[in-house]
Amino acid sequence: MTFRLKVLNFLLRNVERRALLATAEPSQIRRRVRLQTRLFFHPPFGTEISSEALSFSGQSVKCLKVGDGVGGVMLYLHGGAYIFGSAQTHRRFVAKLAADNHLTAYSINYRLAPEQPFPAAIDDAFTAYNALLARGIAAGSITIAGDSAGGGLALALLHRLLAEGLPRPRNLLAFSPQTDLTLSNQSLVENAKSEVMLPVERMAEVRDMVVKGSVKDPLASPLFGAFNNAPPVFISVGTTEILRDDGLKMVTKLRASGVSVTVDIGENLPHVWPFFHGMLPEADATLKRVQAFLSHPSP
Repeated sequence: MTFRLKVLNFLLRNVERRALLATAEPSQIRRRVRLQTRLFFHPPFGTEISSEALSFSGQSVKCLKVGDGVGGVMLYLHGGAYIFGSAQTHRRFVAKLAADNHLTAYSINYRLAPEQPFPAAIDDAFTAYNALLARGIAAGSITIAGDSAGGGLALALLHRLLAEGLPRPRNLLAFSPQTDLTLSNQSLVENAKSEVMLPVERMAEVRDMVVKGSVKDPLASPLFGAFNNAPPVFISVGTTEILRDDGLKMVTKLRASGVSVTVDIGENLPHVWPFFHGMLPEADATLKRVQAFLSHPSP
């Protein structure tokens, strides 16, 4: 374990995890995360960022257009347990993904729970994807990507696209995805102490803010989805995360469906560690592997 990783894990455990455990209201978490990312996670100077709306069939989703690459389009779905986070909080990370891979990114502000519970987020992601197609963007040039809850949302969107017979994207990236809202995976118990960011004590409470019906609906828990004929998928997951099994079981599910899956397993790495690129060598290494994955043509 590198020195930087030790320091980051210490700070996450003693600052971020404690704050998430102690903060009761989503509005308070949103304010804190907005402030943190505004202070410490700036996109590079000169990054092209503009506000847009992605509209389709009478529905509209606000987004940030990040970068202006010619290598394709990325639809990015931010993390935050479906109750916090935004395109703004993830600008630096999305800008890095876009610049590294010569992409134009659309990072959407999907509706958040508890004000707008399931299926608001998946409906917004579906609207955004269809809006890109309606602009004449070829599905085969689109990468769907997301982290944490957004990684699960990306996989749920893929399930929906396949189920409805819509053109499939080129590929998909999921960083530490949450894929099973039944909260029955063993890593929630095994890694409760080793997890440095997410307090397992709050998982059921937050889940219940998001989903009022069946937690096995594949649009909420993509682990229960169908992925025959899905494009290649890249999943990163840490060995000490409480969501470890959400990621690893998703890998098994996809491979059983004949999907080409690249899995990046991080030893002792925190939840969504690529977010800390430029600060953490392990994050930079994972993003190099993402570059290699995206450089391969889709089958």
